[in-house]
Amino acid sequence: MKILYLDCFSGISGDMMVGALVDAGVSPERIETELKKLPISGYKLQWSKVIKKGISATKLDVILDDNYRDKHDAYSHHHDSLNHSTLHSHRHYSYIVDMINHSELHPEVKKRSQQIFHAIATAEAKIHHIPVEKVHFHEIGAIDSIVDIVATAVALEELKIDQIISSPIPVGSGYIDCAHGTYPVPAPATLEILRNVPIKASKLPFELTTPTGAGIVKSQVTSFGPIPTMTISYIGYGAGTRDLPNQPNVLRVVVGEMADALLEHEYSLPLQQEIIHILECHVDDMSGEALGYVMEGLFQRGALDVFYTPIFMKKNRPGVLLTVLASSNSAEECEQFIFKETTTLGVRKNICTRSILGRNSVSVPTPYGNIRVKQAIQNGKIIRQVPEYEDVKKAATDHQAAFLEVYTAAVEYARKRSRGEES
Repeated sequence: MKILYLDCFSGISGDMMVGALVDAGVSPERIETELKKLPISGYKLQWSKVIKKGISATKLDVILDDNYRDKHDAYSHHHDSLNHSTLHSHRHYSYIVDMINHSELHPEVKKRSQQIFHAIATAEAKIHHIPVEKVHFHEIGAIDSIVDIVATAVALEELKIDQIISSPIPVGSGYIDCAHGTYPVPAPATLEILRNVPIKASKLPFELTTPTGAGIVKSQVTSFGPIPTMTISYIGYGAGTRDLPNQPNVLRVVVGEMADALLEHEYSLPLQQEIIHILECHVDDMSGEALGYVMEGLFQRGALDVFYTPIFMKKNRPGVLLTVLASSNSAEECEQFIFKETTTLGVRKNICTRSILGRNSVSVPTPYGNIRVKQAIQNGKIIRQVPEYEDVKKAATDHQAAFLEVYTAAVEYARKRSRGEES
């Protein structure tokens, strides 16, 4: 399992995250190529090596053109149905989501980008008491934050990260000046985003963690604590702008594989148990398009699974049973989204325990390139291996091969790897 550990001893921001991942080996050219798939312009990326209290780190600066403007006019011309009419509509959360959805970015990059934006937009919506879709704020609408977030998603996809673990997050102290006036540190948005995230006190009178950095942590990190048992492959340092008085202002990232001994121990244990929430409701007066939107929105809000079951309701009306599986952290938000976006008048809730097989992800070389394969493990043995759909789809398209041909090859090469038959 490929692990990314975030050592946030001086906090985290979007540019620090991107700089650290590039310092760990991600190609800057790859990031710039992928960013060109977004309909924005008027900027350039500047990469530099800097020294922070004796530590060499990579610094990312987003340089805006004097006559900066994005390509909103061209984008709106091709997507008039999106109903965005002003040059500054890119500052709205809904516009950013549409922009990413209509781009040619890799599906995993789209998913991670939207998760980060959603974490921040949800916090802003709560603070300002407005719908998420109407969130209009400078920090995320600004071009440099769009670049930071999408570049982070590109870099994580490039490294093929399976799990992200982080140290507790220091937030700093003091005051900052922002669009709405002078605010205490941590800023209201940062504090709201970091709800249920372990934070760390700091006497430094600076903002150590920004809303963008907090959004990355909230949406991408699966657990918090010290660096795990792992075999280290790469280490990277991403520099912040400010110089701190007694410590380097850098984010350290560590990339590696979880140690085989730990994996064997974990997968030989009895089946893991976890508590999940089951949310259900009946709907008979919504279109298929609207139901599709609901499913997408629920996954963005952390649902573990969402599915529809055809049913017959009162007066022999055909309808659907909406079922959502959610963790304790996301159940409430999913429930509120159901009430907001569906016509149901009630949601049934049940709490149950589910058993989970051990899981691992490996990348196997095939004649069609590297393809990720998910492994199901029970009592220390691999009982099932399933290639990642998006990887198979891309390989089949790139090589003009049949989908099942690529899929079968990935399974066969994964089996050879698990039997130790790789050449």
